[in-house]
Amino acid sequence: MKFDKETLIAIAVCCVVLFGWEPFSRYMGWSAAPVPPAAAAPAAAPQPNTEVPVSAVPAAEPAVPEKKTQEALVQVSPLPPVELKNKDMVLSFDPVRGSIRSITLEHYQNAARDARIVLDQSFSSQGALSLYQAGVPWVVTQVVKNRVEPGADGQSRYLLDRRIQTIGGDDFLLSQVWEIGATGYETDCSFQITNLARRPLVLNQLIMNGGDLAAWAMISGDKMRTPSHRMDFETADGSFYDIKADKKDDADYFQNPAPMVDWAGISNKYFGVILTAKEPFQLFQGRTMQMRGKDKVYIPTVGARLPAMMLNAGESKSVAFRYYSGPKMTQLLEAFEPSTNRMMHLAWGPLDYLARLLLWVLVQLHGFCGSYGVSIIILTLMVRLLFYPVTAKANASMRKMQAVQPKIAALREKYKDNPQLLNSKMMELYREEKVNPFGGCLPILLQIPVFFALYATLDGAVQLRQVSFLWAKDLAAADTVAKIPLYFYDLPINPLVLMMTALMMIQQRMTPMAMDPMQKKMMLMMPVVMLIFLYDLPSGLTLYWTVSNFFSIIQLKLQQKAHPVAAVPVKNAN
Repeated sequence: MKFDKETLIAIAVCCVVLFGWEPFSRYMGWSAAPVPPAAAAPAAAPQPNTEVPVSAVPAAEPAVPEKKTQEALVQVSPLPPVELKNKDMVLSFDPVRGSIRSITLEHYQNAARDARIVLDQSFSSQGALSLYQAGVPWVVTQVVKNRVEPGADGQSRYLLDRRIQTIGGDDFLLSQVWEIGATGYETDCSFQITNLARRPLVLNQLIMNGGDLAAWAMISGDKMRTPSHRMDFETADGSFYDIKADKKDDADYFQNPAPMVDWAGISNKYFGVILTAKEPFQLFQGRTMQMRGKDKVYIPTVGARLPAMMLNAGESKSVAFRYYSGPKMTQLLEAFEPSTNRMMHLAWGPLDYLARLLLWVLVQLHGFCGSYGVSIIILTLMVRLLFYPVTAKANASMRKMQAVQPKIAALREKYKDNPQLLNSKMMELYREEKVNPFGGCLPILLQIPVFFALYATLDGAVQLRQVSFLWAKDLAAADTVAKIPLYFYDLPINPLVLMMTALMMIQQRMTPMAMDPMQKKMMLMMPVVMLIFLYDLPSGLTLYWTVSNFFSIIQLKLQQKAHPVAAVPVKNAN
């Protein structure tokens, strides 16, 4: 193939798009500027007894206390936060409000790697795992018990008793217990309400708050290529629903009437929070909106709407729930509740099952070799070997097509003024030479679902985040090794995607092609076009693609050596 004038102009245009698209899209307001990691994931937890004014405070800035609201609801003095922690997470509680202020994950860091990931529950007015009465303020008159106790087998629990007065002047005791294991991301919580008044106590609209979860970019500061932010739940009849957090119309987001569910949760790209109980409960939904630059960001809240409670004098009633707040790993989700593995959202439709299978294989390979980079290479080799017969058949078909190209060229020249007769003669030629013009395409089409599933697996696996391999510092991000400062943009140098493009061009020149000159030019431009659109692809994906191209070149070389192409003489064309 020769680089004629048109091809060189097309390459120049692609380079301009590659270098100028990102700053141009920022200038036009189509994409937001990168979030400073320190602002996206603050190192320090928020102060106790603070609320976030939804409409006034940007997502990246700390919340401002609403003192008037706090003074109206709480009569006891603020108390220091209480921590309940194990090897994997730290739960910070507000003893006066009886809720989780934040969940700090011990093994995950923000984009700048200067602070741990905090699943901050302060976006809504109520913290996670709190019990409250919707629309009815409670006055905390006394904190009776407030202590952490060690349990068996490394477990620990937090016990909190508060004396509360309703707006009608009735007193009751709310006893809360949160318990976690020595490891893991599960929390068991139970609540007991005891009527301290001398008359019956009726509590309507009780809500058990399952917390909220912001989009992953807000929490971590990571640059997102394929964001995912959803509310998920499974109804009592086993039906699964997932709703995007950014649904514009409330009628599309809120379920009316609220269904009975076995569990409900929220997930972003890598993490999730889930609330479940022994018996189905009525779904509670909430959503807050914040401005992030010019964009509206929606933060969903889930929980359980409890039936009305009527307690006689001195009577007590209890409720209990289980809660998960951690990474979206299949084995952890299935251990918590088997059906919650559908929150992985790796791919769309049936491909999600295939993507989860490939992720399981990747995790097993990591357990064998201890490196996710090596695991990706082994997984790539396994996929290539699995499709070796299909690829070999496709290459053989393309070689046959290449062999009859002189005949086809002669037919096109002879019948160039009669397209209908030309097509008829070409079909006769295909039958005589036993060539299937689609034989090279159909086997390749069979590989497309596996390719997309593997793409989704490597793009959505939290196991690859901030895991280094060779020069790549993070398999879930581009393998940038340096940046070239330009007048308007710092051009990153990503070696893997450049190697991938170079190998694609080599593979393309080695692959037999039965195309006219215009089609060949288009195929020549394909690697350059893919370089533009995939330049910031996560290095785990480009590693897979690079290794796959390398094995494809080896396969082509072996097949060409074993079966060299012999062109059919042109004289037989007539």
